[in-house]
Amino acid sequence: MLQFNISVSKLRAMDISLLDIFSFFWFLSCWLGYSLFARKQAKKRNSLSSVLYRYRKEWVLKLSKSGMSEVDSDLLGSLERQVSFMASTSLLIIASLVTVLSAASEDFMDMSSLQFVNDVSLEIVQMKLLLMIFIFVYGFFTFSWALRQYGFCFVLFGSSFNTVRYYKSNDEYQAQAVPRDFKAVSKVLDRAAHSYNYGIRAYYFAMAALAWFINDWFFMAACAVVIFVLYRREFKSSSLQAMVDARQIANVHDEEEIKFD
Repeated sequence: MLQFNISVSKLRAMDISLLDIFSFFWFLSCWLGYSLFARKQAKKRNSLSSVLYRYRKEWVLKLSKSGMSEVDSDLLGSLERQVSFMASTSLLIIASLVTVLSAASEDFMDMSSLQFVNDVSLEIVQMKLLLMIFIFVYGFFTFSWALRQYGFCFVLFGSSFNTVRYYKSNDEYQAQAVPRDFKAVSKVLDRAAHSYNYGIRAYYFAMAALAWFINDWFFMAACAVVIFVLYRREFKSSSLQAMVDARQIANVHDEEEIKFD
């Protein structure tokens, strides 16, 4: 059985201060705490995710009645391309960070000439680089999963008019699309959007993690700024207000549920 005994002396040998440890857990608390907060609030009030969920259901309802046009196909394809671009960008950033990590040396990573930057050991710098790599690896997995889910939407919709109920009338059979197929399309489309959102959120917190190379206080302040920016864009942005005004709704959760008959 593995035992992890990290003593204070070992931490000091690695030049890890209590402020480093606190700032790291502050970072995790900000990221996880905001994610839980945003998910809970989106179920009770207008937010980008809750309003866009209704728009997506309206889109799928329209597709269930008229079928997918070339415009609809291009729109869904553009969503895939956006996610694919972010996934590819994540790989490039990961490769760059791994290169920096492998080439890291005391002279290469020396930033002591900058007065506002804390002078830390090479091991600490490497740990911060590993954190950055982890963030972008997580971002890559969320973007790649979102990309796959958008592909699932194409498959689900393509089969929606083939998975049918047949009934006999005057020796003829007529096909009807099964409503549950379109419920599945809207659900998978929503999950794909959530995965994309998680990946974008990882990029925001990666920007905050960059501040850790300056000093711990700047890092913690950057985390707070990121939360403020995310909150403003998710719950208070002019784009959200425009989408709410377009449907003339006070609260999207008070509206009648869209049903696929």
